[in-house]
Amino acid sequence: MVVELQGTVGSALGVLHIPDVISDQLIGSEYENIKSGERLVLPIALGLGLILAGLTDTDFILSGDRSVWKETWGTLLQRSESTPLH
Repeated sequence: MVVELQGTVGSALGVLHIPDVISDQLIGSEYENIKSGERLVLPIALGLGLILAGLTDTDFILSGDRSVWKETWGTLLQRSESTPLH
């Protein structure tokens, strides 16, 4: 599950990138109408992406424009793709 961070004039958005395997797992749930490519205000996109990743036991990845991340949310760390999370 990927949430792409995007900066726009005056606001920050998140674009949900939902792999087909996750979309298939959501059929029949209250989340089945959420489609890949949806652009939402960033806090909603982050929350929804995290919920979908948790429900489907899938990795949660943030990508895109790091400048839209608010410092008050905590430090956004970058990791190498070869570095596993523990």
